[in-house]
Amino acid sequence: MGNEPTGGRDVEASENGGGRSSVEERYRKVFEHNNVAVMIVDFGTESFVDVNPRACELLRYSREELLSMDPEAIHPDDIARVREEFISQVKTEGTGFTDDLTCLTKDGDEVPTEISGAALEPADGGDAAADAEPKQMVAMLRDVSDRVRNRRQLEEKVERLDRFAGIVSHDLRNPLSVIQGHAELARQTGGSEHFDAIENAADRMEEMLSELLQLTREGDLIHERTEVDLAAVAQTVWVDCDMAPATLEIESSTTLRADRDRFHELFVNLFENASDHGGSSVAVRVGTLDGSDRSGFYVEDDGAGVPADERNDVFEWGHTTTGDGTGFGLAIVAEIAEAHGWEIGVGASASGGARFEVSGIDL
Repeated sequence: MGNEPTGGRDVEASENGGGRSSVEERYRKVFEHNNVAVMIVDFGTESFVDVNPRACELLRYSREELLSMDPEAIHPDDIARVREEFISQVKTEGTGFTDDLTCLTKDGDEVPTEISGAALEPADGGDAAADAEPKQMVAMLRDVSDRVRNRRQLEEKVERLDRFAGIVSHDLRNPLSVIQGHAELARQTGGSEHFDAIENAADRMEEMLSELLQLTREGDLIHERTEVDLAAVAQTVWVDCDMAPATLEIESSTTLRADRDRFHELFVNLFENASDHGGSSVAVRVGTLDGSDRSGFYVEDDGAGVPADERNDVFEWGHTTTGDGTGFGLAIVAEIAEAHGWEIGVGASASGGARFEVSGIDL
């Protein structure tokens, strides 16, 4: 009888010990086979006590290398913020999280991650007092490269759509001015030809608005490319823009593949730029570039030209040298050229005006 309690306690101790061992084994399996990088970090030494295979895979170091490393080598740009925000939060609150942490791999690649952590209770023994400060924490790193990439793509798409809206709203001014001008002439003369011009301009506006709706759905500036004749497009745009008394001279022409509507808008903005800066009687010339190593075309005028110190800025959004300009015209030209894979530059024409060259075109 007297030995029974002792035997019971031994059995209980054995069962409890077995239970602890079983729980530890379960946690070890979770640690080892987790698809999230898990690290045990010592608060005092700021060193890794243990790391799981996923951590080695993510950072491309061996386990031995990571256990001998300073965490600062993995977060060289963020270590101060990690200490001040993340580690201090885990110490004071027991848990912490940040979704903006860049890790540097052994190969030197930057991996965007999010990290969550929790303080680990002191081990059984003298340090297990209720008020004992935690000595270690478990930190879990998750690779969020796909999320960051998708966010950037979304931001770029939103920015691109904003630009598309700016392009269309800017280019609507031309047919609007044509409608206003011919409406006034129709009132004065009653000529039916003015109503034809108004109808054509209204059709162009409807087409542009339809294109904007399509752009917002698809997110691409250019669509199907077809063969277009340089001279034919230039002459059509000249008439649409009602450029008289300015003059247009086609010095040479070629056929190229482009989105016809966007190519039309490119010329609209180049011609409007010539008129804005060269006056209503400006002379404009269009032709192909010379030389076997240069494929493309040019649009030049005899206006005031672009000062050399401003040539790097003229294609920037919002850049304008006129009091009533929007700074969109040449930016739109550059956007359309770039969307086609072309290059555009500006220099001086033989007469001292502006000369825009579009190159890199497969003719």
